[in-house]
Amino acid sequence: MQHALNEGLLLLRQRAGVSAVLALALAVPIALAGLGLAVNRWLVPVAELSGTENSIAVLLHPKLDVDERQRWVTAQSTAHPDWTITEVSPEELVRRLRRWFPYLEDLVGTGDASMPPLIEVATADLESLVALEGQPEVLAVGPQSSVQQLLGQVARRLSWTVAILSAVLLAAAVLLAVVWVHLELYRHSDEVTIMRLVGATEGTIRGPFVVAVGVSGVVAGVVAVGGSLAAADRLTRMVTVLGLPEVVVTPGIVAMQLIVAIMLPVAAAAFTLSRHAAEEFDG
Repeated sequence: MQHALNEGLLLLRQRAGVSAVLALALAVPIALAGLGLAVNRWLVPVAELSGTENSIAVLLHPKLDVDERQRWVTAQSTAHPDWTITEVSPEELVRRLRRWFPYLEDLVGTGDASMPPLIEVATADLESLVALEGQPEVLAVGPQSSVQQLLGQVARRLSWTVAILSAVLLAAAVLLAVVWVHLELYRHSDEVTIMRLVGATEGTIRGPFVVAVGVSGVVAGVVAVGGSLAAADRLTRMVTVLGLPEVVVTPGIVAMQLIVAIMLPVAAAAFTLSRHAAEEFDG
């Protein structure tokens, strides 16, 4: 182990430039992927609006009791069979308010606020919602436009774009790790051959290369986490001005970034070293 660590660090010093490029090539897509996951979590309420039907929020009068509200929902379902009416629970309404309007926490957190009943009407025919206007049971009808659906589609496409871009960049970084290990093996081919002739184990031979790419992976993980946290903080400063919640890089995302940054180059190195050993033994 000590031999692998010493030789791996020596290899890093000899190839400091290439090692830095490898770490940066890993850090950029991993940071982008982590930030993409954080933004995607933040956009979940918007992305959910991208269904084939338009979902319109309807506030009912707070004086309606449960039975009256149920009778009203049943009457609307009968009169408009093409509507899909969903009742939003008070807990879900509070969750949405907390998520999108953090400054209401003091109001909704105490439980003193009287929340009006909220339902959602999903329909492809927005003009049919005119029937709700003027009804004494209805307090307000949400925006009757396809803007929400458009926002949902944009949010979903954005998350897919970030995911695909991150995957392509990660694939390029893994390929760089494979090529780097492959070239270093050929550069040290004489040393590797001598070590095999004197009976050195494959673990002793492969150790320095695994350590070298592993250290690059650790550096890449730290840089990626720092970059995604900084970018999330920058986005948070922008959206909180509008009263929107923070963009949070969760501990789970941080752990995922570190694991991917270390495991990808190590796995690429292990694969390349195995192929090289097989070719040597076949030869």
